Amino acid sequence: MPNTDTLAINGGTPVRDTKQKPWIRWPVNEEEEWEKTIEPALRKVYLSRAEGLPAINGSAFGEGFAEYCNAKYGIMMPHGTDAIMAALAGALDLDGIGEGGEVIIPNFTFIATASAPLSMRCSLALVDADPKTFTISPEAIEDAITDKTVAILPVHVCGHPADMGAIKDIADRHGLKIIEDCAQAHGAEYNGQRVGSLGDAGAYSFQSSKNLTSGEGGCLVTNDEDVRDRAHAFKDVGRRPGGARWEYPRLGWNYRTSEYLAALLLTRLPHLDEQTNRRNENAALLNEGLNQAGGLIPPHWAEYTTRHGYHLYMMLYQPEAFGGRARTEFVEALCAEGISCGPCYTSPLSDTGGLKSIADRYPDQVRRLPCPNIEYICGHNIIFSQQTLLGSADDMQDIVTAVQKIRDAWG
Repeated sequence: MPNTDTLAINGGTPVRDTKQKPWIRWPVNEEEEWEKTIEPALRKVYLSRAEGLPAINGSAFGEGFAEYCNAKYGIMMPHGTDAIMAALAGALDLDGIGEGGEVIIPNFTFIATASAPLSMRCSLALVDADPKTFTISPEAIEDAITDKTVAILPVHVCGHPADMGAIKDIADRHGLKIIEDCAQAHGAEYNGQRVGSLGDAGAYSFQSSKNLTSGEGGCLVTNDEDVRDRAHAFKDVGRRPGGARWEYPRLGWNYRTSEYLAALLLTRLPHLDEQTNRRNENAALLNEGLNQAGGLIPPHWAEYTTRHGYHLYMMLYQPEAFGGRARTEFVEALCAEGISCGPCYTSPLSDTGGLKSIADRYPDQVRRLPCPNIEYICGHNIIFSQQTLLGSADDMQDIVTAVQKIRDAWG
């Protein structure tokens, strides 16, 4: 008889045999879809010989994704990082040569949220997060504003929308621009409005782990025509939209994209809503089960959230519920039960080597404000990836069963 009571890490039978019952892999690529939609789309680009300019697919995707985000304009970019850079250039009228001013960002985010403003010669103020949503704290934003502040760069971290109403009130009172980092928030909604369309510009990523992917890629969305025009010039060597080949009204760079990636994204965009809804449905099942099991605090939903993006399902680990065991021990035990998990960011961004070295070399460029909430979050978070939430109700029950098994053994 299999030993189901002993933890798998101690030699017992795991809750889930991943060889017999593997988790969904990402992206969800199937031969039938390749033959039916993807191969014909790539073949059409190949035979057209228009693999770059005039960017028929790239323009079509930008327009289609902007419409998906409730925005007027969309510009496809090579990466999410480039999309943030273009959004800053467009919203703040930056050329990358002069000083750009200070941008307020959360200290709990991916490095690109910092490197993109720095590359546009903006300085940074890194501030605390809300302890429940993990997104940037409006109160911390207010405390960080100085006469050098020009913009706020909220991140819809893990897919939960930032408090855009409060952020917009602050921006309006202080005359600041808002650039949304939506890299983890495809399909997320704030009071029924898709993120990315709530500020002056929004930036998305289609990197290989993202909920909509082409391996690498990005997109800027905006409702402001001037922002669109300046961002387009940034991307297309200074040209205006529809401009002549040898015309350069502004200084710009080459961030044009491959038509193959655009064609791939056009085939995948129609599936995004269905997948996002499934993630939300499975997250609701997990929330209920984990609340009953205890020991892990499921992701919070602020009252303004009408849909979560769920790029990451991030929980807070409570060691006291597991006999005081460290987070690393719990992660090892849960993985042994066939449930893949791990921590997200384990230190504030300002404390990581890359940004810390910049702060040491250029102290005027990086300003770190107190971040007690982020320090706690970094020490206690555990995540499941977005593809985990594309599974079945039985898959979600396996997670709950494994957590309960560990708590029974250690609690």
